[in-house]
Amino acid sequence: MLQQESEHQWLAISAFFVFVLIGAIFLRGTSHLPGIDMTDNELGLEHRIIESVYLDSNNYVALEYSAGEYNLVSVNNGEPDYILAEMTDYDESRINNLELLTNDSVLIGNALDNMLLHDGFSISPFTTNYGDADFLTTNIKQSSDEEQNYLMITLESDNNRSIRGLNSSGITSAETQNLANVDWEKIQHISNDLWMLSGRYNQPATTGDESPAAPNLKPVWATVLWNGGYIAPMFEKLHIGEYGEYHSMINLNQEKIIIAGTHETILFDYTTGSVENIGYSSVSGVADKHDSAWLFNGKDSRSVLRFHDESWEVKSLPHVIPLTVETTGFDGETIYLHGIDDNGAAKVMTFDTTAVGSIESGSGFINLAFIIISLVMFAVMTVNISDKFR
Repeated sequence: MLQQESEHQWLAISAFFVFVLIGAIFLRGTSHLPGIDMTDNELGLEHRIIESVYLDSNNYVALEYSAGEYNLVSVNNGEPDYILAEMTDYDESRINNLELLTNDSVLIGNALDNMLLHDGFSISPFTTNYGDADFLTTNIKQSSDEEQNYLMITLESDNNRSIRGLNSSGITSAETQNLANVDWEKIQHISNDLWMLSGRYNQPATTGDESPAAPNLKPVWATVLWNGGYIAPMFEKLHIGEYGEYHSMINLNQEKIIIAGTHETILFDYTTGSVENIGYSSVSGVADKHDSAWLFNGKDSRSVLRFHDESWEVKSLPHVIPLTVETTGFDGETIYLHGIDDNGAAKVMTFDTTAVGSIESGSGFINLAFIIISLVMFAVMTVNISDKFR
């Protein structure tokens, strides 16, 4: 057609522009985030998942609530096992920490009894106190380096919260002199001897400004130094936010950490000490194996925020999030949002991270088709030009 005269050339050009227009319409229609699905909770609609840690797509440990009771369940290939059923004196309602270790074991803490270790087959005590001090462990985090040390948030005998370390040789450090009016809640290992904590700052009541019965709670995070020995961890940098809370700390790129909150999100570069405030609020956050972070807003939100390749990108959802999100998980490929819908039924919203930008996604397929057809057209033009020169 391109070798013909007059109207055939115009016909070819018109067909090309029609192809571009149709492609643009389809790209617009497929610009939503692919790989999203909504399923029933496999434990049953009446079983709310409160906390969860995933080993892979078929195995996870979760704290569930049903019929007025809390139960810790291990799900293997879809088969649930209530792993603390025989421990009738263990208060599962107080479980506040499930920590997945590098060997796929799970540490369980309830800030009341000694910590437990679940290795997939059995439950055994996990000692955190190798000294003479009297304290309970409310939260614990394993380091991501070869040392495999632990940092702990503790409840001391004087009922104050403090910070202690536990190294792989069984040495429990001395307690840190805690900052006044701060309740630490979450821990994240950053690099080598550097850790990060987040929690709540209870602003002291002042004359006429605050009520002692309803203090003004503010989010707070801090970096902590601990070298793995008996010496107590030491606070290094402290930041107090305006309001809301920090729900997730996500370490990326061995340089930056994302501190996500219900009011503010912070990108902290711990190699330079710079702090960047990101204008996005969320209720949960999770990292995937592609060195990306996903921040999810609350019920009825139509977008998610993704951090990838040193940049932020807001992804549109094909429909609003129909859940009140209670916990998130990641199995290596899929992100799980556990929550309840408007009817109070337990549901799971899944995000297939491998579908983003893939050929299987609508926009990826159309992009590939556009490239192939354009290359074919340019190849035909090149052949025609060569024929003309000959």
